[in-house]
Amino acid sequence: MRSTFNILFYINKQKTRKNGKCPVMCRITIDGKIAQFSIKGEASPFLWSVEQGRPSGKDKQDKALNQKLEACRNELKKHYHRLIEKESCVTAGRLKNAFLGGESQDSMLLASFKAHNEEYLKSAGITKSRGSYEGYVQACKALEKFITLKLGMEDIAFGDLQPSFIRDFEFFLKVGLGYAPSTVFNVVMKLKRMVRKAINKGIIRKNPFVSFTCGPGDTTRKWLSKADLDLILNATQEDKEVEYIRLMFIFAAFTGLSFSDLRNLRNKDISTDGKGMVWIRIRRQKTGTRAAVPLLEIPLAIYNKYRNADTNAKANVFSVPNYPLARIYLEKLRVTIKLDVLKFHMSRHSFSTTVCLSNGVPIETLSRMLGHKNISTTQIYAKITHQKVEEDMLALEKRLGDKYMLPGIQVKTNTETKANTKAKNTSELKEPKQLAV
Repeated sequence: MRSTFNILFYINKQKTRKNGKCPVMCRITIDGKIAQFSIKGEASPFLWSVEQGRPSGKDKQDKALNQKLEACRNELKKHYHRLIEKESCVTAGRLKNAFLGGESQDSMLLASFKAHNEEYLKSAGITKSRGSYEGYVQACKALEKFITLKLGMEDIAFGDLQPSFIRDFEFFLKVGLGYAPSTVFNVVMKLKRMVRKAINKGIIRKNPFVSFTCGPGDTTRKWLSKADLDLILNATQEDKEVEYIRLMFIFAAFTGLSFSDLRNLRNKDISTDGKGMVWIRIRRQKTGTRAAVPLLEIPLAIYNKYRNADTNAKANVFSVPNYPLARIYLEKLRVTIKLDVLKFHMSRHSFSTTVCLSNGVPIETLSRMLGHKNISTTQIYAKITHQKVEEDMLALEKRLGDKYMLPGIQVKTNTETKANTKAKNTSELKEPKQLAV
């Protein structure tokens, strides 16, 4: 569809100056959208021709103003055709910025990204999570490295973005910065979000990345097996800081709290119901959704012994260090117990899989405890283990009983086999160790 483009010069009579003249304005209209600006000139309202959009006077000043208006019109047309060739379409705001001899902050990618982050910071920790803010900062820094190192530029206008830009940027994230697929996905999504904001502001009309797709890669969550979790449960540490983080990890592994939720847990978030059950009831830092988790024996023991003395409702329950420091202590624990990998968020994943699903907790109940908005998120976090599949099938076999028979063949069920094996090995079982808290 052909774009409509019009240039109109007029005087602003509402701002008549002391000499009786009015400032001359230029109005650009493209496809019904308007942008206007002053051309730094003035004219008498009595000598202004509305039909021609110019002064009708014959003196030297009016002739000079007419020449300026004609030059302005021609320059606008040049910019318009240049932008049409470059972008296939152009907005009134984009044309105005090009004519005025530079791009505004809103029309530049990096400048807009940084301005967005500054505004986002004001809500961090209040209505938005601090982690989300840090994600935007990471994405902005990666984008700045790409633009400066690979393009040799300080910034780039939204109007100059081409489909090749985001493909090259994705490659730079993977190869140049060595980001994991999930991190690449998160960074690229934040870039695309900045582009959508520019479209909504009318800075650009079309999305240069509309045909680009990027996936998060494998969404399998890392979690601890029962054996690994038992290893941590029994790995008491002499180093007080490492021991404290071990206990915080265990607390999270039996409550499903993320690190940010654990660190921001307040006394007001802990309550006891009519049956004496202690509950954590919080609004999650990441999503703002409600989560409710009962404190079982192990987390309750940690809570009773290690909660802070301050009983103020708004006081923190635990003195959890910041995440970089917690990572250092957790890494020391990993080296000591010789695990291949140990990250704090694995506690939440282990709660989902090893503690809950593998022990028959329905996924709907788990979703409520994790504070997920929809159950599909829970299905990603809580991977169904082989043990869970085996237990479900054994339960099905028990329910079926003798409903189905195969004539001529003596069938020994898996349930019977498992029972015999358990009886045989009962004498070999060791007394489990008690958690040292």
